[in-house]
Amino acid sequence: MRPVLICLVTLSLLACTQEQSRPAKEAVAQAKAAADDAQRTAQEAARNAQQSATTAAAEADRAVNSAARAVQEGATTAGEKTRTGAEAVASGVRELGAGGVVTGRVHGLTGSRLALSPETKGGPSELRVDSRTRYLLQGNLEKGPLPVGTRVRATYVVEAHVPVATEVEVLEH
Repeated sequence: MRPVLICLVTLSLLACTQEQSRPAKEAVAQAKAAADDAQRTAQEAARNAQQSATTAAAEADRAVNSAARAVQEGATTAGEKTRTGAEAVASGVRELGAGGVVTGRVHGLTGSRLALSPETKGGPSELRVDSRTRYLLQGNLEKGPLPVGTRVRATYVVEAHVPVATEVEVLEH
């Protein structure tokens, strides 16, 4: 009987233990389910964050590449403009040429031409005059035509192989 009694006590203890452990097992099961849900949510959030980061990185790369292209195009344009400007200046220097000063007597002044008899060899005998040519008499602006025989000193530049007077100073009339 003793073995039966031990069996009965053991069975009753097991039954009590199983009944008491059922809420704990349910709590453990709920905790596991919550942990699984939390893990799935975290994994989904990580995937979303990774996709957002990848998208943002791609957009940043595109923006950087676009800015780099704009800078390169700007540098190329600036370089071309600088080169064009330098070529224009060089061309202007070639077209303008040297120039100089010639002293002589007026042979005639007609429209846009001043004819001279230079006092020295090598100076031009004819100068083009225009609205930018200044006329001076003893340092003052001269109004009126220059009579034939007037002694003048003319400063000129050469534009496209044509001497152009920039200033005509009357020395004596």
